[in-house]
Amino acid sequence: MIGEYTDDELHRLHEVLYEILAEIIRVCEVLKIPYFIQGGTAIGAFFEQAILPWDDDIDIGMTRENYERFLREAPAVLDKEKYFLQWLGTDPHTPFYFAKMRRNGTVFLEHNYRHLPIHQGIYIDIFPFDKVPDTQWLQRAQRTLANFFNCCFMGKEVWQWKHCGRCEIDRPTNRGFLPCLLQRIVQTPLSKRMVYGLLRWSQTLFGSLRGATFYNMVLMPKDHIAVEAIEHPERRPFGPLTVWAPSDLETYLRRHYRNLRRVIPKEEQQNHRPDVLKFE
Repeated sequence: MIGEYTDDELHRLHEVLYEILAEIIRVCEVLKIPYFIQGGTAIGAFFEQAILPWDDDIDIGMTRENYERFLREAPAVLDKEKYFLQWLGTDPHTPFYFAKMRRNGTVFLEHNYRHLPIHQGIYIDIFPFDKVPDTQWLQRAQRTLANFFNCCFMGKEVWQWKHCGRCEIDRPTNRGFLPCLLQRIVQTPLSKRMVYGLLRWSQTLFGSLRGATFYNMVLMPKDHIAVEAIEHPERRPFGPLTVWAPSDLETYLRRHYRNLRRVIPKEEQQNHRPDVLKFE
């Protein structure tokens, strides 16, 4: 079940999200950095040509090379009065391995991260995508390794498990004692930047793989997007904007979402209703 927004809150939130997206598109066009929509944002573009009516975020993907170029070069052309590009390099207490473009002067205070001294504005997620092997067991092994290092990375800021530490969220994640103990042993002597380096290494293990079929953000089993679909994207209307999407969008969506359909029951709708929401 989704958190409850008022109609006015969702309308205003969507306006801010489109505004942030327009700035990301502008920066990418200036720097000639390709991007693509993905996840629930791609569903919205496919069915509604807009943000899904109940949704409260936008997800952008970039290949690893373009993602890291964006982190390096975007700050030089970004409207810094209005926007903040959040990642480990700009906000050292962020618990997220990916980047977020935040709107200054707004508040989107999510419950699990409410105590962190980070920028808490309304945001769009920007994910790095890497080539992954076609072999299923290699995919699982890489995903397991990457998720372990991601837990170490997040655990530096928020301990989310009931073992080997004081859980800092209301509902501890379902994880056994031995994985928690191993995580505590590994992450304790390492700096957060060292853990980030290990996570990046695990995600990019197959980055130079020739003949790869798919890109993926690695930590998720379903986010497979064909290499061809990313390297030859297509334009899609999206609210007041036009965005780049993977080509043959329906094929990607049906691979990702086995029960893809336009009408989704309310109990299956998902969003990130924050504890505090403030607009400029």
